[in-house]
Amino acid sequence: MRLESNFVQKQQQAQSMKLMMTQQLSQSIAMLQFNMEDLTAFLEDKALENPLIEVVPGREMAPDYTSTIRKKNNLAGSDDTDWLEQIADTTMTLADTLKEQMQFLDMTSQQKLALLFLIESLDKNGYLQTDVDVVASALLISEGDVLEMLETLQGFEPAGVGARDAKECILLQIERHEDAPDHAYALIRDYFEDFANKRWKKIADGMGIGMVDIQAISDFIVTLKPKPGAEFESDRVQYVVPDLVVQQVGDELQVSVAKQFLPRMKFQEGYFQMMQATQEKDVAAFLKEKAGEFDWLKKGLEQRESTIGRVGEAIVRHQRDFFLHEGTHLQPLTLKEIAEEIEVHESTVSRAVNGKYMETAQGVYELKFFFSSSLAKKASEESDAGDVSSQSIKKLIQQLVNDENKLKPLSDQKIVEMLDDKGIQVSRRAIAKYRGELQILSSSKRKRFA
Repeated sequence: MRLESNFVQKQQQAQSMKLMMTQQLSQSIAMLQFNMEDLTAFLEDKALENPLIEVVPGREMAPDYTSTIRKKNNLAGSDDTDWLEQIADTTMTLADTLKEQMQFLDMTSQQKLALLFLIESLDKNGYLQTDVDVVASALLISEGDVLEMLETLQGFEPAGVGARDAKECILLQIERHEDAPDHAYALIRDYFEDFANKRWKKIADGMGIGMVDIQAISDFIVTLKPKPGAEFESDRVQYVVPDLVVQQVGDELQVSVAKQFLPRMKFQEGYFQMMQATQEKDVAAFLKEKAGEFDWLKKGLEQRESTIGRVGEAIVRHQRDFFLHEGTHLQPLTLKEIAEEIEVHESTVSRAVNGKYMETAQGVYELKFFFSSSLAKKASEESDAGDVSSQSIKKLIQQLVNDENKLKPLSDQKIVEMLDDKGIQVSRRAIAKYRGELQILSSSKRKRFA
């Protein structure tokens, strides 16, 4: 009987130990995937459960941080935005601005209530997300009264606010613009879908105006704001905190973890000693468990730092020319290559680069930026067969489109042929895919008539 009891006890201990190891492994994996904000939140949650843990947040990004942020889909050298333009005035939200404008109107309390209801029903772009009949039903007033207040709201700044769709937003702005071209309002009112899809011949025939007139209207429309409330969106600007820093020292590149931004854990030694002095068995067991949790969390942080650092060093080795010579194209690189080089699983590399950033002399890049698929390059007498990264192909496509004759824009097939002349073989389907990723319209929609 005693043997059976011992067996059950050992089995329960083994299962408990296995469960603890599984939980620790799961949380270590999660810690690797977390960005700095999520990591800090995770540790702070642990500190709430464990009185032996004190979390010291990493140093916050200074507001005068001036590095240019380059994310995965950006091309090297393509972002010339002044960093000052990235800083938003977040002191006033869209709702605050609209409510301030209400103060100058003579309204009944019922009208004020309806107007406030409408303001609170706007999305972050300034569009009304509630139907008029719903507002009327909620406030027990007529739809006519709601429409009257909606018209008042649509007269506020910024122009276009309170619109129920993109068409109405553009029309509201045209109405209030002194320099709007002739026929602009009628064109958008009657031919919005045709205009958006560049069916200009149909519009010209229907309105009795020329292609040059439609081109002038198009040039004006692109100066308007399809999302008038976006400029007030307080969370649209986020300062990216680098996880890694690359510095050039002579001909060498040094990669270091940006420890100053990382959260740290401190052991509450005073509390530990005070509780240990009680010499109670339950307290001792509790302290042992919580001290053990502190130890493996600390080890997990060190492992996370080591893994991200090794991944960063491997990336820099593969993309050395990119870091040393500005404007150099990225080399084709996959997660699998890095995983094999540093002897970890490919999923570990994927987690290590997820949401992580590297500060370089050229700017701050998301680690995913340095990974790209490769395309076959045609062997020729001038060059050996090799690989050209998809990022390089995108940059060439962008350059070709920038330099094209806008009266006769390049078709995807023509771009295929021009790249083939450079010794690079790419399918027309791939060109269409990359053009979409670059947010370049098709040739028919890029065509200008003047």
